Amino acid sequence: MTKKYLCGVVSAAVLMGACPTAVFAADLEKPLDFRSMTEDAADTDAGWAWDASSQTLTVENLSLTVPQGKLEERAAIYLPDESTVRVNGSNNSLNTLSYHCDGIYCEGELTFEGKGKLKIMTDSYSASAIYAKQGPVTFYDSVEIAADPDGHVIYIEKAKGKNPIISVQDDAKVTFPKDNANKNSILVTKSPSTKQGENWFDYAEAYDEFDDTIELVAKNKVKKDDKTDEKKDETKTDETKTTNTYQLTIGKADILKNGAVSHTADVAPYIKNGYTMLPLRALLAVSNPAQEVKWSATENAAYTFVNDKLTMLTPNAATYKKGTETIKLSTPAELKDGRLFVSLRDWMSLMEIEGTQLDWNSATKTVTLKY
Repeated sequence: MTKKYLCGVVSAAVLMGACPTAVFAADLEKPLDFRSMTEDAADTDAGWAWDASSQTLTVENLSLTVPQGKLEERAAIYLPDESTVRVNGSNNSLNTLSYHCDGIYCEGELTFEGKGKLKIMTDSYSASAIYAKQGPVTFYDSVEIAADPDGHVIYIEKAKGKNPIISVQDDAKVTFPKDNANKNSILVTKSPSTKQGENWFDYAEAYDEFDDTIELVAKNKVKKDDKTDEKKDETKTDETKTTNTYQLTIGKADILKNGAVSHTADVAPYIKNGYTMLPLRALLAVSNPAQEVKWSATENAAYTFVNDKLTMLTPNAATYKKGTETIKLSTPAELKDGRLFVSLRDWMSLMEIEGTQLDWNSATKTVTLKY
């Protein structure tokens, strides 16, 4: 009798909601687009509420996932200019598993506030956890944004003005894995006529050894090391721009840098239909040993950063993407023996190399580039 009674009590408790229940992620087939939403809206099951008058999105127990193949080259959440995301509680997650699908996309100024934590994960090298046009993006209170992107943590497009573009205040913080900590984790682009403001980046970086993460926090949260800063300033002052000479010969795998073999490609350069075809990964490795080229099998594309711009090349395509531009190729890139090749002419376009920096020796079939 006792066992039956206890089972009955437990069953009743579950039905009445007395026991904790698991939160299941809702799949997004369509984006949450608040840019033209003039009335309040809410989805308590998914964990969000929209206040149209204040343009505030409140999340609590948010659990959203964009499945692979959905919302490609789009975003999970769209917000209008001058929006606020208020984060309550620590059980909030936003995951995008699709190609070039950003987590949160804002048309302008974006503010994060509250005392909660929001996890944002993106699974595409070309996607951003937070993407904003011009910005600024500001984090207040003790809100925490825990980003785990394959691409950018924060991407500000066409920033302008003298005020901070990214600012972390109070006890707020933005965290991301240390292995994502490169110069492209935080990417801010601007038009050629825009001068970068001295205070655009209003935050300090800290390292959490226990979690192996980088934290962006308020500047007053990190003790400044004057000696370290002096060394950094000296390094910047002493930096000089060096021009290197690179040589490739048709049919030979060795790539020379300043007269010495610097790298041996898996596949040698070749000529096809009058175009000199060069191995992309090998050339990038010679120019910058730390340069990464990521291949996405699902997207059938190669991703890398060139001059701080995300660049995407797809085999047999007539164009490639560099930043927000779509650029026509002289001849399509192609795969040969598992390696992606681009034409010499397109390599110059990719690297922004001028014709005066190129020499072609027809007798030895050798390409010489200086940059």
